[in-house]
Amino acid sequence: MDDELARTGFFYRLFYVAKPFFRSEERRIAWGLMIVNVVMVLVIVAMNYALTVWNGSFFDAMQRYDVAKIWRLFWIFLGLAAMVVVINTASQYLVQIFQIRWRRWMTGHMVDGWMDRQAHYRMQLDDRDVDNPDQRISDDIDFFTGQTVNLPLNALQSVVTIVSFSVMLWLLSRNLRLFGVYVPGLLLWMNLVYAIGGTWLILIIGKPLFWLNNIQQRMQGNFRFELVRVRDNSEAIATAQSGAAEATRLKRNFAPVVEIFYRRIYRTVFVNTFNFSFNTLGGLLAFGLVIPSYLAKRILIGTVSQTNNAFGQTQQAFAFILNNFSSIGQGYLSITEWRAVVDRLYALEVSMRHHHEAAAAPRIVYERGDDAGLAIEHLSLTLPDGRKLLDALDLRVAPGERLLLNGPTGSGKSTLVRAIAGIWPFGEGRVTRPAGRMLFVPQRPYLANGRLIESIGFPYAEVLDPASVAAVLQRVGLGHLVDRLDSEQAWDRELSLGEQQRIGFARCVLLRPDVVILDEATSSLDEAYEASMYQILLEELPEATIISVGHRSTIIRYHTRRLHLAGDGGWRVEMLTAGEPAK
Repeated sequence: MDDELARTGFFYRLFYVAKPFFRSEERRIAWGLMIVNVVMVLVIVAMNYALTVWNGSFFDAMQRYDVAKIWRLFWIFLGLAAMVVVINTASQYLVQIFQIRWRRWMTGHMVDGWMDRQAHYRMQLDDRDVDNPDQRISDDIDFFTGQTVNLPLNALQSVVTIVSFSVMLWLLSRNLRLFGVYVPGLLLWMNLVYAIGGTWLILIIGKPLFWLNNIQQRMQGNFRFELVRVRDNSEAIATAQSGAAEATRLKRNFAPVVEIFYRRIYRTVFVNTFNFSFNTLGGLLAFGLVIPSYLAKRILIGTVSQTNNAFGQTQQAFAFILNNFSSIGQGYLSITEWRAVVDRLYALEVSMRHHHEAAAAPRIVYERGDDAGLAIEHLSLTLPDGRKLLDALDLRVAPGERLLLNGPTGSGKSTLVRAIAGIWPFGEGRVTRPAGRMLFVPQRPYLANGRLIESIGFPYAEVLDPASVAAVLQRVGLGHLVDRLDSEQAWDRELSLGEQQRIGFARCVLLRPDVVILDEATSSLDEAYEASMYQILLEELPEATIISVGHRSTIIRYHTRRLHLAGDGGWRVEMLTAGEPAK
């Protein structure tokens, strides 16, 4: 990913991340909202210009004691003020609508890409891939859409402000003198030099914040990931009485976040010191340029006030980048953080694209068979580092056959199961997968948060009959859950691993797959429960193809053949007889 980022510029990455929304099914609304927001920005600048002109006219009338004009301008101000309130409120509303619609679409787009073709799984296998994709989808998209809507609109407002108020400053400079010398456009040129010089200096001072923000995001994501791991393994940590050790480890992982934050603070001190000084001195500069002409009675007080307002408007417009650099209040600097977020989302998009392309042209060729049998031809599997696990496996599992897969730890049993599932990308060969429904039952069955009856129905969305579910739960020894079918819980934490494994067998009975693949699916059950689960499976699914991964000799009698993996790429297939010990 670093190479990909190095070969592209920021605006290329920004366009790459942003363009899908404007080419999507929401493109008409997207373009419409963008155009309306642009128009609102132009109207706001026009209103600011009108108020500045009004300000000069009002104070001139005050100095001349022109009562009629004062009251006329007073009523004009009320109308202008009402329009400013309505326009600014409408603008903020439309900006937020634009932002949330973009965020909703982009989140769906990213989630689809992350889940499509098992990209989420493939990304975990590659240690060179992007870190914390969940954080990028949840947090970075929110920040990206907000800043990508607001920053360009603010930039446009700044440009239009500079153009319109530069004309005003030029006209206001007609009666000014600098040390007695008339300089055409004096206010404009002084403002231009002051603002551009300040912005250039702040870019130099704040440049390190670009990469500091990127590093901080990565460190915070890593720390959050460690917190999630502790939550998911809280029982093991509590049982081992290792809370203090884990606390020490978590604090050690948080230390880089603190270190980077301090480095940002130190750099921001320089940025903010310059920024506050810049704004304060800017106001003094405006008054310093017009006060001599006022005292010489060449201009009225209204011109002084109007000049100060116009000078401030153009100064803030020129200093647009500077003002965004100083946004420390929310814990980030908007432009630097925006750039870091664009890089992170671009890296995620590119990673998903690469994995989709790899899945579309796999080295392991998958086909769908005509029956419930499984055919494997010349299948070789390796680890991501290239170490070979399996060499040229040829295997045919007939419909209704029961195959036991065993071998020493690390020999590639679970990897072969992943290859059969079509999610292992490292290897070559051909796999003809069974026709019909195939159900994988891992050592820890996945239980989605929500209603228990829906969790049992995973991975299919079909509605299960509560009476049938209750009967099957009673049969697998989970009768105490019958009254909780409609309860919403985090069931993976509510149930023990043994209960979860029995849920896996209940799922098989209820979903009635043509092929069942059990990967250490009884590792947390005692021999009596293990025997009961296999017996239920054979009685309820007598014609199903069953492939089991396991070490126990107790499950041997439920299978007719065994595939033994040697761990060095070798393998052998053996016929089984009841009671034969596992080797």
